[in-house]
Amino acid sequence: MQITSGFPIVLLLLLGLQSVHASQQQDGTFNCDAVTTGSHQKKQQVAAELLNHTYDTSKLACGTQVMITFVDRKVGDYDVLLPTLQANALYIYYLDRIVLYELGYLISWYVTEVPEETKQNAPMIALIAARKQQMRILQQARDAGLDSVEMDYFEASVIGPHANALPLLTGTVAEDPQSLHGAAHALLAETYYTLPDIVGGDLDLAVSMMRAARERAPGNPRYARLLAGYLVDIEQTDEARSNLKELLSMKTDMSGWQLQADQLRAAAGLAIRIGDTDLAERLTKQRNVMLEAHPFLQNRKVVSAMGHFGDKDPMAEPDSP
Repeated sequence: MQITSGFPIVLLLLLGLQSVHASQQQDGTFNCDAVTTGSHQKKQQVAAELLNHTYDTSKLACGTQVMITFVDRKVGDYDVLLPTLQANALYIYYLDRIVLYELGYLISWYVTEVPEETKQNAPMIALIAARKQQMRILQQARDAGLDSVEMDYFEASVIGPHANALPLLTGTVAEDPQSLHGAAHALLAETYYTLPDIVGGDLDLAVSMMRAARERAPGNPRYARLLAGYLVDIEQTDEARSNLKELLSMKTDMSGWQLQADQLRAAAGLAIRIGDTDLAERLTKQRNVMLEAHPFLQNRKVVSAMGHFGDKDPMAEPDSP
């Protein structure tokens, strides 16, 4: 299974495609009630397919909710728990992208300085609810006697790149669970990168951890793009350029199309930053080809420059360049 945003998904074979497509409503949202009836096996199959539609948060919401009903019925079943946590983490990530790109607020895993009216926006409400749901599932699992470094990672992912996440992530990385495919290493790298030096930030460690994430998931475009940004900061532009070029040859299935398109855009901004306009044009062209081939993908309105996401900081004033 292809890894999408950095959250690996352990899912069943995809079946029932026709029923999922038939449940799209006239307003473009997904009618979850239409596909969540029937046998337990059918619901599993539908959830598996829905979670591949990373460009449509209504489908991700439905697939995640189906998985959550399974874990609520089977408290203490680790084989059900882990894919549910992974599914909800994926849903959270793509809700966060909407908040960043469409609403213009950089709120990776925490809410700060956001107007109250923005908090009442549907994507924001869904994002806050999904984070609370993740913590509820984690607490439910711990109360049932389940504990693992994977759960430490998912707790850290809700905390975000904050000093409180460091002990959870360093412990997870030390055990290096294969089920996470480098996701803990990547989040630890982002945490080292984001934090000030005085509370644990370290750019060299950020580079080291993101390299480790790339080794564990060489086909993940987000890790390649993030590593390229970190390398630019330490003036290792040749290696940064190499990581950006690798994006051009990465292949993915439907579950990774949205992530790939997002990273190509951000990578083009980085290529411009290092003065390689030819590479920027190639990355932009490949993204445009993807969007033309898959017109249902989200064509992000804004991309943040903070953390090397691209060409504009959504936290800046609306009229600023």
